[in-house]
Amino acid sequence: MREGLKSLSTLRFRYEGGSTPGRVREVIPCGILFGRSNYLVAEEVGAGAGPRNWRLDRIFDVEVTGAPGAPPEGFSLQAYADESFGIYQDDTHDVVLRILPEGREDAVRWRFHARQKVETQADGGTIVRFRASGMRELAWHLFTWGDKVEILAPEALSEMMAGELAAALRVHVRN
Repeated sequence: MREGLKSLSTLRFRYEGGSTPGRVREVIPCGILFGRSNYLVAEEVGAGAGPRNWRLDRIFDVEVTGAPGAPPEGFSLQAYADESFGIYQDDTHDVVLRILPEGREDAVRWRFHARQKVETQADGGTIVRFRASGMRELAWHLFTWGDKVEILAPEALSEMMAGELAAALRVHVRN
């Protein structure tokens, strides 16, 4: 992958993830993101969908093709990463979270997003605003805040959180 990135060459690999596991893909590499999981950021040749994330642990049989493959004009890995909460990329939303007063101390020290705005409320709570994609990963993170956070926007994040809570309840509630 490093060689493909440095030589501006496309990569070919078998991807054991996504909707068609085992399919061979040819991509234009744009960078690598390291986090809880590590990802190759690349655009599939001919797909016209722009860069997306490919989990490194699901990539096999990598080869550098030698075919030219430069990232899109003006592409910035940092700007790409800043569009999401964590790693996931999907629809971008304006996020508004209300941290209740008992969570305020943690909230003012926590960075939800690189471009967040934090507003202290008269009741001791905190409003956190940012624009991002990755609502599923944000919902997973908000589990760690327990009952100290309220999702004010977007509705898609509230629905995602409700769905994740329902799924967890189905597994963990014993009748």
